[in-house]
Amino acid sequence: MIGTVLGTAGKPVCVEGYAQDFGVPVDAVQFSCDGGATWTSYETPGMDPDCNVNWSFSFTPPMEGRYELLVRAVRPDGRATPQPARVELDIAPAR
Repeated sequence: MIGTVLGTAGKPVCVEGYAQDFGVPVDAVQFSCDGGATWTSYETPGMDPDCNVNWSFSFTPPMEGRYELLVRAVRPDGRATPQPARVELDIAPAR
């Protein structure tokens, strides 16, 4: 679990973590900033099924407020983690 990430509107915020699927290779890590309506996929082919996949995601929030980043792992057969991890971003006004 990743705690709330703080940032400032108009400035990049970097979130880091890892993905694993407990004995199954992680073939991609996907990110969504719109509640899961769309996903951005980053391929990680050939990963060892017993290893974590470290990831980082940079997001530039356009305005202050609270945002939610969803993150999920994808298996080689295309199935995604049924319950994505949630990261909350608390963004302050631009200075």
